[in-house]
Amino acid sequence: MSQQEIYDFVQVGYGPVGQTMAGLLGKAGYSVAVFERWPTLYGRARAGHIDHEIMRIFQSLGIAERLEEDMFRATKYVFRNAAGETLITFDWDRDGISGWPSDYIMYQPLIEDALDDAVRALPEVSIHQGWEAVALVRHADHVEVEFRSVRLGAEGEKVLGDDVRIVRGRYLIGADGANSFVRGQIGSGQKDFGFRETWLVCDLEPLEPLDFGFDNGQICDPARPHCLFQLGKNHRRFEFALLPGETAAQMESPEVAWELMAPYGVTEKNANLVRQAIYTFQSKLADRWHNGRIFLVGDAAHVMPPFMGQGMCSGVRDAKALAWRLDLALRGIGGTNVLDSYRTERAPHVATLIGMSIEAGRVSCTFDPDTAAARDEAFRRGDVPPPPPFPHIEAGLLGTDAGTDIAGTLAPQGRIAIGETIGRFDDVLGSGWVLLLAPGSDVDIDAHRTAVLEHLGGKVVTLSAPGSGGEVVDIDGYYADYFAEHRVVAILYRPDFYIFAATDELAAIASLVDQIETSLGAVVPAQVAR
Repeated sequence: MSQQEIYDFVQVGYGPVGQTMAGLLGKAGYSVAVFERWPTLYGRARAGHIDHEIMRIFQSLGIAERLEEDMFRATKYVFRNAAGETLITFDWDRDGISGWPSDYIMYQPLIEDALDDAVRALPEVSIHQGWEAVALVRHADHVEVEFRSVRLGAEGEKVLGDDVRIVRGRYLIGADGANSFVRGQIGSGQKDFGFRETWLVCDLEPLEPLDFGFDNGQICDPARPHCLFQLGKNHRRFEFALLPGETAAQMESPEVAWELMAPYGVTEKNANLVRQAIYTFQSKLADRWHNGRIFLVGDAAHVMPPFMGQGMCSGVRDAKALAWRLDLALRGIGGTNVLDSYRTERAPHVATLIGMSIEAGRVSCTFDPDTAAARDEAFRRGDVPPPPPFPHIEAGLLGTDAGTDIAGTLAPQGRIAIGETIGRFDDVLGSGWVLLLAPGSDVDIDAHRTAVLEHLGGKVVTLSAPGSGGEVVDIDGYYADYFAEHRVVAILYRPDFYIFAATDELAAIASLVDQIETSLGAVVPAQVAR
């Protein structure tokens, strides 16, 4: 494609969120030109955690099994005080509803490598590294972006070159991080939630097995709050809070890192220090997530402290939530309300996670011994409520449930069998809009409603019990248990796996599809008869 032609999407930024965004749009068949200011992949671990929902999204890009080879399945994430007493426990020792274990600790460079391979395999996507966005012009039907070349200086710093490219796209995606150029161009401010703490991050490659007796969690010690955890199967991480009065410059030498890790028996003889960095954890949410044809995803739209491990996860959710909406927009389905619902749904969800992350961080980031002692006593007495449940979507593009309240929650993914083919649902039948009927809930869906789903790339799937002779077999009884637990006979879920609507009545199943048309407007051509 020449520079004079218009791409479907121009994207600024190619971190994990940008990679996911480009992959989802490319798989949908759209032309995507990605520009990243760094000449190579970042290659350093920042995020360290993903959950089952993110694994399902990575599954849709064909990389989940590859990622699982190095990821560490964590079963607990624990907050302890200086005496070793447990204050908070996050139980991760279960399977998530998305068809994967609930939580993993991972090494981000391997995530980026796998995503990069998947994206580069898509002929619709072109990757341009070493280009920084410096200006943009908005037109009625496209956005024009000016990029300048970038090279690395002698100290590894970024230096702007003289080469210039002008690129046009029907839509522009800003996946360009916390200091987003794109966010500034759409005039979005940021709500600051007020949390700001600076920590030293030390990533290790062990030279021999390291056993600390406590592998994943926070040490809420007022003398110096810190944490440690696995980073995939082959790396470890320590993080240490900077004490009041300490500066980043004081913490930059490797000698400081080794000194802080010495109480755990970590030395240059049993580990390589592969990364040492100072991070200031912040909590901000963009006021605007889109303006006309320009959209923000990931850190460009929000940043949060790392204490819930949901920063990158939230960005990947953004990408999935936005990709299917943009697909509808380019196909002329849904109107502006569909694109407007992107922020309506995502911003409250992210704001809740920011709040949860701040509260968890406040437990850890306590430097006063008396305050820490009072905190510990409150936990001992049971005066501190448990962490709230993980949030689901409560506003936006959702239908109305009949006899249930599970709209906005994640849809299940179990194993199914069709003939000799056995696997996770998405691998066997794909994703998209799915009207999923419980075993024994077979009903006829008329031609128009079937056409609506098919036009959206969706399908009707009727599950059957093993041995019943049905086509799609719920081989583990997983779906039967889900439908029984929630007392529903059908769920209709979206391409991002969130339930649009559900019902407990056979007679109301077909009307779930009608709610899509209510939300999106006419979906299929008028000549499709009712």
